[in-house]
Amino acid sequence: MRSGPAAALADTLTVLRGDGPVILHARRWPRDLHALFPGAGRPLESWVGEGAAFARFNAGGEPLFLKFIPAGWRDRRAWKRLTREAAYLRDLAPLSPVPHAPFRHAAQSAHTPHAHLLTRDLTEETTGWGAFEDDAARGAALLEIARLLARHHAFWAGPGQAALRGPWAWQPERVLERAARMHAQLTAGGLSGPDGRPAPLPEPVVRAAREAAGQLPALLAAAPVTTLVHGDIHAGQVLWRGPQPVLIDYGQTHPSVPGEDLAHLLAVRLDAADRARLGPELRAAYRDELARGGLPLTDAELAAQERAGLALNLLSVVRQAARTPERGTAEAALKVTAAWEEPAG
Repeated sequence: MRSGPAAALADTLTVLRGDGPVILHARRWPRDLHALFPGAGRPLESWVGEGAAFARFNAGGEPLFLKFIPAGWRDRRAWKRLTREAAYLRDLAPLSPVPHAPFRHAAQSAHTPHAHLLTRDLTEETTGWGAFEDDAARGAALLEIARLLARHHAFWAGPGQAALRGPWAWQPERVLERAARMHAQLTAGGLSGPDGRPAPLPEPVVRAAREAAGQLPALLAAAPVTTLVHGDIHAGQVLWRGPQPVLIDYGQTHPSVPGEDLAHLLAVRLDAADRARLGPELRAAYRDELARGGLPLTDAELAAQERAGLALNLLSVVRQAARTPERGTAEAALKVTAAWEEPAG
């Protein structure tokens, strides 16, 4: 979200003065950061994405990856995602056996929704999803992503659980309160869109979301295991160091049931045909890796996890579809609705 002229001017002056603590422009860092990373000069490349800007640097032989909220932006959702990712990589990721991009520095403004995150740049030592050239290779890689998720979940549900305090602790009452409010809104006339009027959601989506919100207390009660979930898992969130997957982009990580990530992978990221074809093997790989990590689940327990996670994904996607209808999110909501309506098993 772009700011008004006065705020944009204030940001520009901050950049020109070299004031800190936050990077607002890839080519002009605050003075204090130049002292911390004296070799960081002009970026190797820089670009603006959805929700953040990015740049790569060679800082005296150290590869650095920068993610930041640039000058002229006032996007509190983007700020929240970036500060959450920085907190996870700084405080929690070093505890986990799941490979990640090592944290190097982060800062956030006390006055505006600006923040930055510096990590080690893995570009030259990893490949992405595009390196898999055929369906067989991509299918095998998806199985590794399912196993990677399982290792992440097993750790934070087990040995890492004691470290999950404050915002990282599971608070089901807050999740249920939000679902109850959504259920009431859907029953009373629908969710509000960005203009304050009822969002034009398809009737099957409204019906499924109302059903999921109403069932959520029972679904969560049937899925008592909780962990730290990635929150936005898909093929682009994994890099590959040879055969080893590296999990990246933790801006939506949060405490939840493991089934939320599993359902996201299966219902949000796969269409119905691929889910029918790949789902059984992905579930089996995930369940087996959970057991190896010390978190054995029966088939019934895994199904309960996935159903609870599917409800959470459906509610999240429908909220987003109401909030940002211009982004094609209604189509995503229809896709998850179809998964919700599929017969069990």
